[in-house]
Amino acid sequence: MANPQKIRIACRRHDWTDALFDGTINESSLEFIEAAHMRLSNLLADPPEIDFFEYGLGELIQNRAKGLPIKALPVFLRASFRHSYIFVNTKSGIEKPKDLAGKRVGTRYTMPANVWARAALQYDYGVELAKIRWLNQAAPSDSVHKLPDGIVLEPVGREVNLENWLAEGKIDALIHPGVVPTKLVTRPNVKRLFADAAEEERNYYRRTKIVPVMAVIAYREEELQKRPEAVQAVFRAFCRAKEIGLDEMQDNRRSALLWYWESLENQAQLIPDPAPYSIDQMRHTLETFIRYCVEQGLIAAPVALENLFVTGMTV
Repeated sequence: MANPQKIRIACRRHDWTDALFDGTINESSLEFIEAAHMRLSNLLADPPEIDFFEYGLGELIQNRAKGLPIKALPVFLRASFRHSYIFVNTKSGIEKPKDLAGKRVGTRYTMPANVWARAALQYDYGVELAKIRWLNQAAPSDSVHKLPDGIVLEPVGREVNLENWLAEGKIDALIHPGVVPTKLVTRPNVKRLFADAAEEERNYYRRTKIVPVMAVIAYREEELQKRPEAVQAVFRAFCRAKEIGLDEMQDNRRSALLWYWESLENQAQLIPDPAPYSIDQMRHTLETFIRYCVEQGLIAAPVALENLFVTGMTV
């Protein structure tokens, strides 16, 4: 059983958090738990089962808009472009984004990654979202304030494997962050919507200066009043872990990918830091996402960033 005196933090393990789990960062007051999908009920239980945890940005915004007593650190653990996560059946007749009109598209409507993907399709490629037949595989926590005019979500059971449906032609396209892209493209009759998705993503960044973010570190709002030093310590640990992770990524020997160096160098030239742990530096990205949430019906009105995130954090 965890030491009740320790601050318990749950998140995924990847390049930017490895140092939290492998002993490189040794903060005796903090206990890191490798878990990326804990529920809000784990945080708000009495007594709480966790003190800080990785949480979807969309859910944070929705629940903060409802007045729930949660806030987030400006720690953005999941940041990636979405063009490479849009797949189509090769027999569907879909060759360009506007061909999605009238097609059956599997999705999870409220997931942040899909909010970003729909906005890109709408604004960059002229796709009319209301003309798509959305097959929505919702989770119990998913909620929508009010769908935009013309948008209809046809429910799909949680037991359905949408990847199989795509390969079998039961749906024409799939926009879902839960898939493993390198495995999905090996399935029969499956390809990416964008033949050169990487270049589409680079162009998106050049045009918008946005790297889509999906997850943050949330905590109970009362923590800031009760233990401000703990909130600060958690933030410092994540910042230090990211700094170490970015530095260790420079070593090509840490990867078996033969052209790892090329990919890393290309990324560093264009985007040195995909998601700075700073509200000021991320304001454009975050306010754009909030606007999309309003437009797509997840919330009724914009939420101020200062109402979502703690401010004044220092490294």
